Amino acid sequence: MTSRELMDAALVKTKTTQAGLARQMGWTPQNFNLRLNRNSIRADEFLAIMDALGVDVTFTMRESGEILKPHVRGHGRRLCGNCDKITFDTAAAEAISNSFYEDGVNEFNADGEATELYVDSEGRYFMAEYHTDTSKDRLRTVPSSVAAAFVEKYGTQIEKGPTKE
Repeated sequence: MTSRELMDAALVKTKTTQAGLARQMGWTPQNFNLRLNRNSIRADEFLAIMDALGVDVTFTMRESGEILKPHVRGHGRRLCGNCDKITFDTAAAEAISNSFYEDGVNEFNADGEATELYVDSEGRYFMAEYHTDTSKDRLRTVPSSVAAAFVEKYGTQIEKGPTKE
């Protein structure tokens, strides 16, 4: 996890904007953004930023005790679409599990398909179904029992790749 990812997670949890945080620290938003992009914030400044956001050095939320975690991106390409009159977006959801490299060598299965399980901010599970022919990609909602079965079968390891010999 990078310091930028940790700060972004804290901003989301505290519902604070980056510009508001910059002003709270006594910096201009433009200068703050420039320093973030150049990765030139010192460790003591970063800890002061985290303190201003209400994050202890252990990187837990003070009020809830919840450990901050970066956004877990999925392996597959971004999909966005409507399902059951709800818009789902793989870029905004947390990846939980996938079937990529199921055989340890090939990204997709013999039929040219792979599936990835996501959960959105409202706790709804959905599957992103990927195909080698990208025009066939789709999203579909799934109940928690199907999500649990998928995790049972494929585990929760998101970063998969060919098996190294």
